Amino acid sequence: MGETIPDGTNLQPGHHFEKTWTIKNDGSSTWEKSFKLVRTASTPVNESLGSPEHIPLAQEVKPGETIEIKVDLVAPQQDGQYTVYYELRDGAGLSVLNSQIWVTITVGNIPVSTSGEYGVSAQLLSAYMDHSEFKVDFCMQLPDERQWYPENVLLLVNHQQYAPVASRIDPIGATTANKCFSFSFPVSIASGSTYQLSIGKVELPPEVHQAENCARAQTILRAAYPGLDFNCAGPGFWYTHLVLPSDMTEEQADQLILDAMSSSIYGPWSLSGMTP
Repeated sequence: MGETIPDGTNLQPGHHFEKTWTIKNDGSSTWEKSFKLVRTASTPVNESLGSPEHIPLAQEVKPGETIEIKVDLVAPQQDGQYTVYYELRDGAGLSVLNSQIWVTITVGNIPVSTSGEYGVSAQLLSAYMDHSEFKVDFCMQLPDERQWYPENVLLLVNHQQYAPVASRIDPIGATTANKCFSFSFPVSIASGSTYQLSIGKVELPPEVHQAENCARAQTILRAAYPGLDFNCAGPGFWYTHLVLPSDMTEEQADQLILDAMSSSIYGPWSLSGMTP
């Protein structure tokens, strides 16, 4: 699959752009012209980048063939990171497995590291109901054996988003670069339902080697954002004496500093499947 506007592309507020995906039919059935891409979710919720709810296929796509999908979008006025998800559905409205695509952009002063730059990947292990909660188990290949942990994890099912109520790391691989996790969500999902897990970023705990992390963040951010400055603080405080550039809010600076101190790597990584 190919695409234009790579994930994490930084755009100016209100910028109009065209996103193009080239997707391949890896299945055994033809995608008829009645098939269409359906917008399933967005992050943040209700910010769709001006995207249409449905994108019909311009032609049928036989097994092994590819099709180019284009959509006109517009960047929001507010700084931040934005993602819109689509999946392919047949004429009866049934989802085509492993057909999820998405677009992720940033607006303004929000730095994002792409997953490809660091070789971070995610793999779905299993998903199942456990009493009244839906659990998803997955593994991630991370840059090294340090205490990386996934954040901004959301479950997308039946056009609804759910935040986790609990999570844990498998202790077997906790000290290796390949770590496995289990996340629980407060929703009951029927057998045969499709779902999608979105992992927004991975990061290190900033309180571990806090002084070193803060000094590194100072060096990175002073160079990247002239006029931004702060002092490192002791336990209980990340930083003090914040100085802002004229075009940056305190909220934006706080996100920049915490991301830099946590060595945050942004995705998103998307895992999808069907419940047994």
